[in-house]
Amino acid sequence: MPFFKGRSLPAPPIPNDKKKSTYFFLGLIIVSGFILRLYKLSSQSIWLDEAYSIYHSQQNFIHAISFKDLSPPLYYVLLHFWIKFTGTSVFSVRLLSVLFGTASVFIIYLLGAHIFNKKVGIYSALLVACSPLHIYFSQEARTYSILFTLTLLSMYFYSKLSKVTSKWIIAGYLISTVFLIYAHLYALLIFLVQNLHQFIVNRFKLSREVKAWVLLQFIVFIFYIPRIIQLPGIILDNYHSWIAKPSFLELIYMIYFFFSGTVFSFYGLALMLICSLLVLRYKLGSNILFPLWILIPILIPFTYSLLFTPIFIPKYTYFVSLPLYLIASRSLFSMKAEIRPILISAMIILSIATLLVQQNKTTKDPWNKAAEYIQTSNQKEDKVIIITSYEILPFSYYFDQECFQSNDLYTCSYNKGIYPVDSLQEVKKIDEKQFWLIISRGGYNAETPKVLNYINDNYTETESREYSLNHKSGLINKLYKYFEANDLISFKFNRIKVTHFQKKQNGA
Repeated sequence: MPFFKGRSLPAPPIPNDKKKSTYFFLGLIIVSGFILRLYKLSSQSIWLDEAYSIYHSQQNFIHAISFKDLSPPLYYVLLHFWIKFTGTSVFSVRLLSVLFGTASVFIIYLLGAHIFNKKVGIYSALLVACSPLHIYFSQEARTYSILFTLTLLSMYFYSKLSKVTSKWIIAGYLISTVFLIYAHLYALLIFLVQNLHQFIVNRFKLSREVKAWVLLQFIVFIFYIPRIIQLPGIILDNYHSWIAKPSFLELIYMIYFFFSGTVFSFYGLALMLICSLLVLRYKLGSNILFPLWILIPILIPFTYSLLFTPIFIPKYTYFVSLPLYLIASRSLFSMKAEIRPILISAMIILSIATLLVQQNKTTKDPWNKAAEYIQTSNQKEDKVIIITSYEILPFSYYFDQECFQSNDLYTCSYNKGIYPVDSLQEVKKIDEKQFWLIISRGGYNAETPKVLNYINDNYTETESREYSLNHKSGLINKLYKYFEANDLISFKFNRIKVTHFQKKQNGA
């Protein structure tokens, strides 16, 4: 007897020649998705979060699995073993995410084919394969690509439980769901979605199916106990006071991001419009899984952030794009046959155009250029001060691999004259006659103005270079500046400023 009651769109029998055609197109889509994810994989610099992942993953296994971080250890453990064989080059560390991102193309096909039919599965796979958003996260050495893949896998086995309860389906659900909740803290919201859906479709009755389901969830819970024991200490050590209270405009911005990636463009706006219209024309009927999947992961952290402590970070919820792709694909399937190829072609063209814009912009902090600038300068032997201290991670990845690969990056860097600092007092203690100062937008804090005032009073700037994200579109630049100036949305320009200072002479 199935664990829960649900409806799926019945699909007529498919002749063998059509099956071959379906699998051919699916294979073509998967290969295309893989190639798109490989395109310019190493062109963007390793930035702070990626350097953080690499640094901790390259340590011994015990460190990778147990160090205190809000993100669960699954990705760090996988990357730990991955880099043992592939090394820590930009290409190799990001390739792991490429593989998981490509796997998500296949899994969303399985999910779409199971819930609806194979054509909807093909359309869904096509959307994910070409998605600027999913390609972006497939090219980043972080956990998000794995989070997307495991979300789909857990949902696939969850939906399979509506029809059959074989030991393989149950095992698949347990394994994928346990891995999922060890992939990211926000993955617990998917766990919540499944449980809410389960009780709603069973009308909150303690039926035989619900009892079996509760037993299954109890098994998942047992596997999560080690993480639950760790969480209080981890939360205290990683209190995210830097997270700003969210605005409702961020939700609007997220709609663009879901369909069109990280960089604003008119191609992306057109793509967002088409996909949004497809989603809006979808008739929900009695299927409440999709609304729960879309709304719960956004509304719970967003509302909590407004009422209590800010915890809402938009990119943590981007797995919500997955049901939107499924809905858009189902809506596309229901359209007239003569309109469908036109829309599909338009969406592919706009996706590729948006992707090209995204790939040719600096979307990650250019630490490679900052390090190279100092290394090729006439003052390359001078000391380096970095604000704030954690920005030493991406800088040392390019500037000093020996320290980056050490067990104590901060001590190693300090001994070599690279000073990661967080306060004015630390800068005063250094007291060098001349030095490099590196400030990134990500490291700008309350102490930074004090540091700059002190340095400007006592030192003379001799040379500097700034690396920033600029859009060629004047309209887009104006929108960025307007939103930033009015504190409506905090856009990051990925700016790094490298300045060389020399101490002023007495009386100067």
